[in-house]
Amino acid sequence: MKAFIVYCHPSEDSFTRNIRDAFINGIIDSGNEYILSDLYKMNFSSNMTEKEYQRDANYLDTDDIAEDVLAEHEKINSSDVIVFIYPVFWTEAPAKLVGWFDRVWSYGFAYGNRKMKMLDKGLVMCSAGNSVERLEQFGLLDSMKKAMLGDRLYNRIKQSEFVVFDCTSREKEQRDKNWDRNLRKAYEKGKNLFAKTDEEFSLENRFFTALENSESGEVSSDTIFSYHQKGNVIWAEYSGGSIVKGYLIGTMDDKHELHFDYRHINTNGESKSGTCDSKPLIINEKLRFSENWRWSTGQEGTSVIEEI
Repeated sequence: MKAFIVYCHPSEDSFTRNIRDAFINGIIDSGNEYILSDLYKMNFSSNMTEKEYQRDANYLDTDDIAEDVLAEHEKINSSDVIVFIYPVFWTEAPAKLVGWFDRVWSYGFAYGNRKMKMLDKGLVMCSAGNSVERLEQFGLLDSMKKAMLGDRLYNRIKQSEFVVFDCTSREKEQRDKNWDRNLRKAYEKGKNLFAKTDEEFSLENRFFTALENSESGEVSSDTIFSYHQKGNVIWAEYSGGSIVKGYLIGTMDDKHELHFDYRHINTNGESKSGTCDSKPLIINEKLRFSENWRWSTGQEGTSVIEEI
């Protein structure tokens, strides 16, 4: 099995470089292979040319792709897993990696009539100065995950994982204290990258829309649910159709059934709320939830939502 590692850091004197090396050692010790794109060492151009912009903006599936982009396409399609290793700069990947996506995720390869293979896994490993707790409190971790997993890797991989090595700034006491533990973690991620494990059932960064709803319901096929999960706690934002903005929060039990409260504002300016119990189903390899809901006014109904 082979991993394609996209590494982006301007300095070799960094904790991120140590993460990379420990991870690679894990892959080697597992008996698997890797190929590496070190974007700064390659001097990969992050600037999309006007020609590239016009090609993608006009959805032209032509063969005039730059050689450096074609090389990245070949690395992707020769691999089973793609891995991104980088430091967090202002809640985002470094500009060079963002530019890599701008150019490599070209029309006819990553979208449109896609030539990009469906990868078994996408792994994001990033170092951050802030703690995970702070990133969560201010909604920054959610933003990072949505950009990488919910947009860039969405529908291009079968399984995704986002790993943060936090408190890695040089002024943080935890940097040195947790140094060995974090590098062991990176090594184990590499060593177990291709291991066959029972996939954990999680709703984190999964999106759903309604297939069916009772007449008294307000969500529709134009409504998008963005789910999250931490432990057995689940929550989601939803909007679209007759829903201006909605939120739900609750729990998932041992059978993966959901039990939550919801509240939204509709396009008539009305605030609506209720409770819902949902049971999971797998139909045509897609996750669905069969829902029984009840408005706070007492009216009941059923709906079905399916993963997009």
